[in-house]
Amino acid sequence: MTNNKDLHVANQDIETFREQGFIQFKNFFSSAEMDELRTAIDAAIASNRERIVGAQGGGRLSDDYEKVFNQMVNLWVDSPGAKAYSFSKRLAETGRQLAGSRHVRIYHDHAMIKPAGQDSRATNWHQDAPYWPMDPIGAFSAWIAVDDVTIANGCLHFVPGSHKFGLLEPIQLTDADDSIVDKMRKSGHPVAAPVPMEMEAGGVTFHHGCNFHYAGPNQTDLPRRAHAVIYIPADTAFTGGKDAAGASDEMTIGGPWAHQLHPILAGEE
Repeated sequence: MTNNKDLHVANQDIETFREQGFIQFKNFFSSAEMDELRTAIDAAIASNRERIVGAQGGGRLSDDYEKVFNQMVNLWVDSPGAKAYSFSKRLAETGRQLAGSRHVRIYHDHAMIKPAGQDSRATNWHQDAPYWPMDPIGAFSAWIAVDDVTIANGCLHFVPGSHKFGLLEPIQLTDADDSIVDKMRKSGHPVAAPVPMEMEAGGVTFHHGCNFHYAGPNQTDLPRRAHAVIYIPADTAFTGGKDAAGASDEMTIGGPWAHQLHPILAGEE
């Protein structure tokens, strides 16, 4: 599966993604590749790289948010080592086929480092799509385990089929008590039992932007590093009113995501 032209995702995997709203591929990348990506992320941390370059306060929201994870957005712009994985043709083409889209653009990448120790906080149960200025809803993420991820250090958990609830109101990620799962259950909606995504470094999950997901606190002595890439399917319009990963002032509301910060990574125009 090294040649993008020869990549064919199994029909069963496509069906799993569409029915469950997520899928896991273990050993998608090699140990050597994860050494390269880990080096790139560590270099960004060592340079005190801003969360969002050019944003007020570097895009750091609050001390509480940093306990959830240290996040660096659009790392591909200033880190060639990270760009090699954010722009991975194999990763993007796998996602394109799972989503059944003519092409996929990058929305943004983001390195996520969940701190270790007693101050580490869980990432609330949430959907991603409410925070994205897009219509229709169809964007999705690839989440790369840069380190081995376990329940103990804060691996992802997904709720099977939860993307079928559609786009819901956003929850407050800085409020530890806010939870999309709790809200839905209190409203009488059946919510399936979550599935933990433990995997060795190099494993990848893809999940729909409306899937309910969560990551527990990192209860180990070492930080947990991950790298995610968000993809925009073809025929998705920019809706405005929210951040567009640095491009909102240069795009038209209701128009396409045709911008240099959002190039097509797989498929055709």
